[in-house]
Amino acid sequence: MNWGTRITILYLAFVALILTLVFTCFGQKSELESKDYFAKEIQFQKQIDATENANALTTPIEHMVKGKSVDIKIPLALLSADFKGQVEFIRPSDETLDKNIALMPNQSGEQRITENSFAKGVYKMKISFTSNGKSYFKENVVKFE
Repeated sequence: MNWGTRITILYLAFVALILTLVFTCFGQKSELESKDYFAKEIQFQKQIDATENANALTTPIEHMVKGKSVDIKIPLALLSADFKGQVEFIRPSDETLDKNIALMPNQSGEQRITENSFAKGVYKMKISFTSNGKSYFKENVVKFE
């Protein structure tokens, strides 16, 4: 085998490697946290204010994971007639497993969220609600076994 043939084989192998890398990169999924991620970025200051409101509470917003259920406890002082909220469970690795559940605590401020459809793994839990004209937001990472 002469040197010209070797250079041609080396060049073709390099081209094959680059083409393999390009096709592999195009085949990867790159998901944002939400479809309207950039629009939500503009509203981020409201989320910062709501987080500060939640952090300023004397009785914090609590949660506890038990198997495939989550117990959420809202301070009683925040339960008002205009209370409205939601809990988002975001699965970073697969957006098809995301859940959005209405937050409706009982008179003692507790709500149990039981979903058999929670896949085993890590979720980002976002609790957001308004009460007495103020917004509150808390974000935690939860792991379902």
